[in-house]
Amino acid sequence: MNIKGIILVSRPLNSFLSGFAVVIGAIAAVSETQLPLSESQLVGIVLGYLATSLIAIGGYSINDVFDIEIDKINAPHRPLPSGLMTIGEAKGYSIILFVVGVTIPLFNPFSKFEINVIASFIALVGGILLYLYAIYFKRSGFMGNIMIGLLTAIPFVYGGFLTRSPAIVFPVIFAFLLIVGREVIKDIEDVEGDQLKDVQSVALKYGVKPARNLGYLILLLLIVVNPLPILLNYYTNPIFVLIVFIIDVVILYCGYLLFNRTEEEIITNATPAKKMLKTCITLGIIGFLVEGLMKLLSFYA
Repeated sequence: MNIKGIILVSRPLNSFLSGFAVVIGAIAAVSETQLPLSESQLVGIVLGYLATSLIAIGGYSINDVFDIEIDKINAPHRPLPSGLMTIGEAKGYSIILFVVGVTIPLFNPFSKFEINVIASFIALVGGILLYLYAIYFKRSGFMGNIMIGLLTAIPFVYGGFLTRSPAIVFPVIFAFLLIVGREVIKDIEDVEGDQLKDVQSVALKYGVKPARNLGYLILLLLIVVNPLPILLNYYTNPIFVLIVFIIDVVILYCGYLLFNRTEEEIITNATPAKKMLKTCITLGIIGFLVEGLMKLLSFYA
């Protein structure tokens, strides 16, 4: 197996960020009453990071297997169409990483066996969803959008489980709603290309305006949910409050770009809306991370 092919198919930066979501979930969920973190929790976070990163790499690999015909045209430099890795090697590599990633959480020596089993089960669910997405749901339209939302949220669930905090529900809901809403809006931008690829997106199947309505309804639901952790006194840091305000303003501005427009204008404006919503994802991660880190710093200072 070619080393260069392994590196390329592994998407090192993306896999690093996938694992880092577990760390963010753990930090974002923690409260002052749960500090200090135990050896079991700290080791669990490290193992969770490794498990998520390895499963993500396995997902990238199997995804490339099912995308090989498209990549031969659109991305011939990728490992499989360029011959740096065979389909059989990619499948084997994916299975090995999947098995290792799922079993790693079982080897936390500081944690109870049942806790390790639950952590391993969460990793297993993430891995199965990755495979199902690559094989069945990637071109299935709205179900594919939901799958991406679930895949984004699961590492946060994993991290929150490790610190045992009910507050993790807020980062999970935030990630799921924002990703699903953005994916539906993104499908509007891609409507012409999806027609050629036979992707059954909401925009292609039902029309651009129904897709806009659905995507924006999901984003409006996020605006309703966003203030809840502040009102319930889970997250009180001024930076977090400011970030929530900025995200809500951006979502409202996306509504300005997408409504009272012709279908052509909606398709055109879906591009800047998609980019702004991606910025909201980054801002949200920063907000939850800052909130958690400030609690850690205040406790250990």
